[in-house]
Amino acid sequence: MPGTAQAAWWQAKSRHFTVYSEGNDEKLRGFAERLEKFDYLLRRLYKPADAEDGSPVQVYLLTGEGKVRKLARNPNAAGFYTTSTRTAFAVLARGDKSDKFDMGAEEILFHEYTHHFMLHHFPVAYPAWYVEGFAEFFSVVKFPKNGSIEFGHVPMVRVPGLVLGQPYPLKQLFARDTDGLGQRDGDRYYGTAWLLTHYYNYTGSARRKEMSAYLNDLAAGVPDKSPDSYFAGGLDGLEKDLKAYMRHRLSASSLTSKEMKIDEIVVSPVDPAQGALIEDELRLINRPKEDELPAIVTAIRVTASKFPDSAYAAALLAEAEWAAEQKDAALADADRAIAIDATLSRAHAVRAQVLLERAHDSDKAEDWKAALTAIVRANRADTEDPVPLALFYRYHAMRGGKMPDLGYDGLYKAFTLLPQSSDYRFNFVHAMAARGDYATASLLLDPIAYSPHASDMREAAIRMKAELDAQAAEKSGEKAKKPGNPAPAP
Repeated sequence: MPGTAQAAWWQAKSRHFTVYSEGNDEKLRGFAERLEKFDYLLRRLYKPADAEDGSPVQVYLLTGEGKVRKLARNPNAAGFYTTSTRTAFAVLARGDKSDKFDMGAEEILFHEYTHHFMLHHFPVAYPAWYVEGFAEFFSVVKFPKNGSIEFGHVPMVRVPGLVLGQPYPLKQLFARDTDGLGQRDGDRYYGTAWLLTHYYNYTGSARRKEMSAYLNDLAAGVPDKSPDSYFAGGLDGLEKDLKAYMRHRLSASSLTSKEMKIDEIVVSPVDPAQGALIEDELRLINRPKEDELPAIVTAIRVTASKFPDSAYAAALLAEAEWAAEQKDAALADADRAIAIDATLSRAHAVRAQVLLERAHDSDKAEDWKAALTAIVRANRADTEDPVPLALFYRYHAMRGGKMPDLGYDGLYKAFTLLPQSSDYRFNFVHAMAARGDYATASLLLDPIAYSPHASDMREAAIRMKAELDAQAAEKSGEKAKKPGNPAPAP
C-alpha cells in the first residue's frame, strides 16, 4: 500500500483491545498479544458466567511520559485508565521502566485492566483492600520466550514498604480505604493487600476457607459481622500467620502457550486524519473542564480543515462542538460527516443529540420524530455503540409518559457494553428505581459505594443506596436497613 510506511500512527486490533501506537512500532503486535494473553488468564482462572465481552478497551501508546502526564493532569503519572461515553481506554508512555522498584506503564495497565475485569464480571461489594490487592496480584505478569504467561510474582514496587516499613496492620487494613494515605503508608497498604491476596490464592490451609466465607458474605450483603469472627484467632491470628507466610519463598504460577487460545491480531496503519487527531481526541474524551473546551474545539477544527474529505474528522469536530455547546456548528459538521460517510454512528449520534434538545425545547411532534429518526440511524450504523443505545432511553425520558421497553432495553445494553462507566451505571440505577426494583438498583451501586477511593461520586452512591434500601424495605414490608456508610470506615 503506497505511503503506509510513513504512517504516524499504527493500530493492532484484537478481540478485547485496540492498541494505537505513535510511530511504526515493530513491537506493537507483541504488546497486543500480551494483553490478550492477560485477558485469557483472567477468564481462565475466574470463568465469568457473563459471556458479554463489552466494548473493546482502547490503549494508546504515546512517545514520552510528558504527554501522558499532561493528559492525566498528574505530574507523576506514567499511565492512566478511564472511560468515555463509548469505551474504556488507557493511555501509556512507550518504553521500559527505569528501575525494578518503579511501577512501569505495563504494570499500571495490568493493574487497571484487572479492576476493569472485576467491575465488568464481578461488580459486588468487595472490601477496599481486596479490590486493590486483587489488582496488585495481577499487576506483575511475565511473558517468557516460550510463549507462556507467569503470574503471582512479587510487585517489586511494594517491597520497600513491606520489608522496610513492615506490613500494614490488618485491623487497619480491614477497617479503611485508601483515602488520605501518604506515600509510605500507601506502599504498605497496597503491599499488604497484595500479600494477603497472594496468601488467599496460594495457602492450602483453613485460612482460604475463612477468607472465602468473609468475602462471600460481604458480597452477599450480610450485615454487622466483625472480620474477627471469620478468622481463628481473629485478625491478630491472621496477621501472625501472614507475617510467617511472608518469610517463606512465595509461589508463582503460569499458563503455557498450549493452554491459551488467542484470536487473530491485525496490525495496520491508522487513517491519517484519525492519527493527526488522536491526541486532541484524547483531550476531548478525558473529561475536560468547561473552560478547556473552546481551545480543544479550535485545535480539532484546525487539524480537521487539513482533511476536508474525512468523515472521521468532521464527526469528531461535531462532537467537540456539541460538548462546547456550539450546537448549530455541531449539527452542520455532523451533517457534513454523514454526507461523506452515512455509516458513521458517531456523526448520527451528535445529530441526534442536537435534534433531541431542539425537540425538548419546541415540543413539536415533527421535531420529536426527527430526533428519534436520528437515534435509530445512529444505532443502525453501529449496534454496539453505547451512545445511541442510551439515547433511546433519554428520548423517552425527555418526552415523558410511560417508558417503553425499548427505552429500558437500550439503556440496559449500553450499560452491559460499558458497565465501567459511572454515567451509564447511575442512569441504569435510576431506571431500575423508576420501575420499582429498588433492591436491584441498590446492588448496582455497590462497586461505586464500596470504591477504595473517596470521591463525591462515592458519597452520592452511598446516599442513594440508603434511600433505595429504605424504599426496598418499605416495599417488602421489612424493617429498613440501618443507614450508614457502606464503604470501609476510615
